[in-house]
Amino acid sequence: MACRICSAPSFPLDGACVFCHAPLTGQDDPAELLEYLAAKVPNAQVRRGHMNHGPVTDISFEVAGRGYRAHWRKEELELHPPVDLTAWLDLLLTRLSDNAMHDAGVRRSVLRAGWALR
Repeated sequence: MACRICSAPSFPLDGACVFCHAPLTGQDDPAELLEYLAAKVPNAQVRRGHMNHGPVTDISFEVAGRGYRAHWRKEELELHPPVDLTAWLDLLLTRLSDNAMHDAGVRRSVLRAGWALR
């Protein structure tokens, strides 16, 4: 169930879409989230399954000097920094918003995705 406003996978933070802040209920599968982030976040480093095929198994970002990583480990999504998934997304989006002030490419990507700047 994707967000009706920004079409991002459904991940609510305090009852609102973590991406665009529209009212939202329910949560999607984290595997869909990694595919979505790989397509939307500029400079995302993505690893897929065997011979680089299949779903995303590892994704990492370097945003304003801070590293973010999500990878599957034993059927569980492991995050760096190690916080709750929606909090991790909020941290990532906050850093991307900060970086968008200085980088036109990041700003264009964030706005095209329909995400709210923080």
